[in-house]
Amino acid sequence: MSRSARKTIGITMGDPAGIGPEVIRKALKNPRISRLADLVCIGDRKLLGPVPGRVIDIPYKTPGEGSLKFLQKAVDLIKRGEIDALVTAPLSKEAVSRYQKGFRGHTEYLADAFKVKRFDMMFVRKDVKLSLVTRHVPLKDVSALITKKAVLASIELMHETLKDRFHIRKPRIAVLGLNPHAGEEGLLGKEDMRRILPAILTAETKGIKASGPFPADTFFCHDKGFDGIIAMYHDQGLAPLKALYFKELVNFTAGLPFVRTSPIHGTAYDIAGKGIADPAPMTAAIQLACQLA
Repeated sequence: MSRSARKTIGITMGDPAGIGPEVIRKALKNPRISRLADLVCIGDRKLLGPVPGRVIDIPYKTPGEGSLKFLQKAVDLIKRGEIDALVTAPLSKEAVSRYQKGFRGHTEYLADAFKVKRFDMMFVRKDVKLSLVTRHVPLKDVSALITKKAVLASIELMHETLKDRFHIRKPRIAVLGLNPHAGEEGLLGKEDMRRILPAILTAETKGIKASGPFPADTFFCHDKGFDGIIAMYHDQGLAPLKALYFKELVNFTAGLPFVRTSPIHGTAYDIAGKGIADPAPMTAAIQLACQLA
């Protein structure tokens, strides 16, 4: 790669009390990873320790305040064109919400910062790309949020992202049902027939190769050759994917005007500071950011 072609990747440290500093440090010790791009780490220089590239040291008083300040600095750098992509280490939504009321997570914060209305959490591993119609909402609220409009929007954004970011010319998209056995023709719930299926049919009229709704309990048992999968709610999609591909799976935010990735684990306070955190998910997140930037 020529110098002019190199990208600059920003990495936020996440919660200082979590495993973010450790997994960043471990991932960047691998020369194969650290050579992929120019790196800018944003966080606490002392906690990060010696890492390749530039470190922006941000003062803070509490972990929640620090997590928010690191993210705010990253947004500023992106808007000024100083970094091409962003990798975010995990933070605590609860801790950050004490400093920014209503904080719901990296995904929503970045969408708000860049005034993006159409965005989705997408989970990526080589030949697997899955997005969610609903994200961090209580299970009791999911059904009301599964509307034809919401499902169609996720299908359309998946289609665009697969074409524009992943360069798949004619993506095939599978859509999961909401209810057991995709509703059993309405016997086990009406949402699949009345909201999900109409969204799929409308997508097809727009030239999108969408199929379903498929029963979620058996879908992941067999490779059906789809390029993208739409799940209706958080655990429906993430429980099987994390069980199958935890170390390789990356959280990617579809719809942003820049590439943002993250490891799929949380702050893991229980093992923070013990030196046993696995850097594989952070390594995968950095690799994907470099690949897509």
